[in-house]
Amino acid sequence: MLKVRRANQGDLEPLVAGNRAMAEETEGLHLDVETLRAGVLAVLDGKVPAAYWVAELDGAVVGQLMITYEWSDWRNGTVWWIQSVHVDRSVRQQGVFRQLYAIARHEALGVGARGLRLYVDTRNSRAQAVYRSLGMNGDHYRVFEDMF
Repeated sequence: MLKVRRANQGDLEPLVAGNRAMAEETEGLHLDVETLRAGVLAVLDGKVPAAYWVAELDGAVVGQLMITYEWSDWRNGTVWWIQSVHVDRSVRQQGVFRQLYAIARHEALGVGARGLRLYVDTRNSRAQAVYRSLGMNGDHYRVFEDMF
């Protein structure tokens, strides 16, 4: 049975592996493992305003997402950004992300957040179809960035 829970220190290596796999699969990026590990650990240690949720099946992490927070002056509240989404290939199309999303949405509503957002690579049509099936839309915004 699939179990979704807040990530903890014991999830460090599965989260690092999930992030690496997601970056390689969706954007062809090969992340520096030590930088990534330090970034994930900063979240797990509570040093940055973010949180991970994981989906576990038979004791193994098979899915993940991270939440970060954006203040919206327009809405006088926080918008939760979903990031670092990964579902193991062996369990795709079995509702893993749907359950992760449901928990994140429930938690966001419970604390008065004003919405959920995510960004997706424009070439990742499979992920876009999943997000649309959950009632999300991405037709009116496009994210631009200047990464250093």
